[in-house]
Parts: sequence; structure tokens; C-alpha cells
Amino acid sequence: MVLKMSEKMVRVSFTVPPQVRSDLDYLSTRLGVTKSSLVAELLGTPLSDLRDLVESVPENPTPADYLRAKGKSNELIANRLRSYRAIEGDLFDDRQV
Repeated sequence: MVLKMSEKMVRVSFTVPPQVRSDLDYLSTRLGVTKSSLVAELLGTPLSDLRDLVESVPENPTPADYLRAKGKSNELIANRLRSYRAIEGDLFDDRQV
């Protein structure tokens, strides 16, 4: 899921532990973005991936359905790790040290 700036945003209200609020405040200030955009970016793709995964499991799953879901979740994780490893020049790129 890629967020589009032209996409209409909707307001959502939820409660989080104080440490999560503190982390959001710090990171949004440090990165120069709003808390809303930070949360949207952090949740966007993972939440969409999780929904796709849950939707792929029938209401009354069989052991084979669980196995297929496990395979799909492993594939999602592997793809995510590959995409993170492919990023160069970011804060965590140890080749710049």
C-alpha cells in the first residue's frame, strides 16, 4: 500500500499506552512529519498485508488452510526483509560508516 497525498484522509480516534504516545511525539518531531502521517505510513502496508492474509483464511479453516496461511505469512515476511535489505543510504546502512 502506497499512500497518495491526494487521497482523502479520515479521522480515527484510538487510545494507546503513554510510551507509544511519547514515541510518536518524539519521532514525528524528529522526522518533521505529523503524527498522523507517521502512523499512516507505519500501519499502511503491514495492515493491508495482514488483512489480505486473514481474508485468505476461510471462516472454518482446516489444518491445510492454516498451513497455506503460514506459508503466505512466511512469504510476506521474507519479501519485507528483502525489501529492507535492498535499501541503501538510509540511517541504518552500515556501509556508510
